[in-house]
Amino acid sequence: MRIGDISSVNHLLSNEKNIKSESKQVFEDIYKAAIGQLEETNVLQKQSEQLTTDFAAGKTDNIADVLIASKKATIAIQYTVRLRDKLMDAYNEIMRMQV
Repeated sequence: MRIGDISSVNHLLSNEKNIKSESKQVFEDIYKAAIGQLEETNVLQKQSEQLTTDFAAGKTDNIADVLIASKKATIAIQYTVRLRDKLMDAYNEIMRMQV
């Protein structure tokens, strides 16, 4: 075996490490974005519940704000569920890949 063959294998292995590192960073970014979306959805849900409670208790009479907050929370939940579904589809697709 020639030494040149070993160096080419080492070059391929270093490229593989770089690809794995980049893939890990991309996955980490997607994961952080998903967690951020969950937190934002939670905040919108709590705001909607608070406004609904205040309206029911008579603390506020602005029904428009209550309805807008409720609609924002509903849309955020729908978006989060679709994001979760897409992430699960991507995960399942990756798991089906043959290595």
